[in-house]
Amino acid sequence: MLEVDSLNQFYGGSHILRDVKMTVPDGKLTVLLGRNGVGKTTLLRCLMGVVPTKSGTISWRGAKISSMPTYKRVSSGLAYVPQGRDIFGRLTVEENLLVGAASRKAPSKVPDRIYELFPVLKEMKGRRGGDLSGGQQQQLAIGRALMSEPQLLILDEPTEGIQPSIIQDIGRTLRQLVDEMGMTVLLVEQYYDFARELADRYWVMSRGEIVAGGAGADMEAQGVRELIAV
Repeated sequence: MLEVDSLNQFYGGSHILRDVKMTVPDGKLTVLLGRNGVGKTTLLRCLMGVVPTKSGTISWRGAKISSMPTYKRVSSGLAYVPQGRDIFGRLTVEENLLVGAASRKAPSKVPDRIYELFPVLKEMKGRRGGDLSGGQQQQLAIGRALMSEPQLLILDEPTEGIQPSIIQDIGRTLRQLVDEMGMTVLLVEQYYDFARELADRYWVMSRGEIVAGGAGADMEAQGVRELIAV
């Protein structure tokens, strides 16, 4: 579905992404792991067109999208939940969700399926986004991304700063999106146990390079925990 080939990116004189090659298979949950500062967030920003790439290609369903603007990538089926959530604090929960549908004909109300995935959002739909807890804001950010009806959902460390009960809820929701709704998910994560439990496929990044990859079921046998701990 998504293929990255020989992708390079620089910040100033620093070589951040180094010939990155990876694929995200259709209808699976793929996890990208790595320590802080290895280039994971930069890679996601490149995938979404938030920052340009120096060289290499990004292909989506066989078509190169490396030079495509972000809004067209969203219209083509990609959705992005950034690190830190970036919700609109002064807008209500419902307004935040409706913003997520801006890439298509905006609905007059939030579809029931969003509230079924995240019941707390229905309970708080009139509350301002900035008044929600961190875990509730994360659910709102995911719900907002789903409003564009994506084929590929990209998430950047959704467990960061979230209480364990909400982490479990997010994990169940992601598996439901893949297993029951046929969505493809690319999840960037540092929390190894969470990633191992969810992953159909995995990649490990170190110093801007992909250094390992394989089936999620093989993560423990392949020593992935040690790879991201050093």
